[in-house]
Amino acid sequence: MKFLNVLIIFMFIFSCASFDKPTKLHGIKNIDLKLSKIKIDYSNKNDVLKIMGYQPLIDPFDNNLWSYYEIVIEKSKLGKNKFKKNNVISIKFNSKGIVKMINNYDLNDMQNVKFSEKKTKSFALDESVITKILNSSRKRLERSKNKDDNFTPFPK
Repeated sequence: MKFLNVLIIFMFIFSCASFDKPTKLHGIKNIDLKLSKIKIDYSNKNDVLKIMGYQPLIDPFDNNLWSYYEIVIEKSKLGKNKFKKNNVISIKFNSKGIVKMINNYDLNDMQNVKFSEKKTKSFALDESVITKILNSSRKRLERSKNKDDNFTPFPK
């Protein structure tokens, strides 16, 4: 009888366990397959809308540049997020609405982005004596609010 109870509990726990890694999808699923149906100098904006769907990113300065993306994030056993797929497609149309150029950026292309090491100095936030005093008094007020509901501007 004990063996049967242990077996039933083990089977219940085993059936509830999921061996698939949890994934999150942002954007359009299977964007590569849909992209293969679009032809340069043949497809127009209506064809792209029919195949890909509504365009999530339109360039505010150029209405003839549409971008689609597919981001798949997978969670590892330790709970860290890992990018499994990161595809960005940009489609450029000519003035008549026909596809002129298609750029496909995948995860490997995104790894090669170089950022500038230069820093800009902000003239608005000057590290003067008054700024330091006001910042310290603001921190004191926040600490006193966190301690109790009695509002006092100075720590007890």
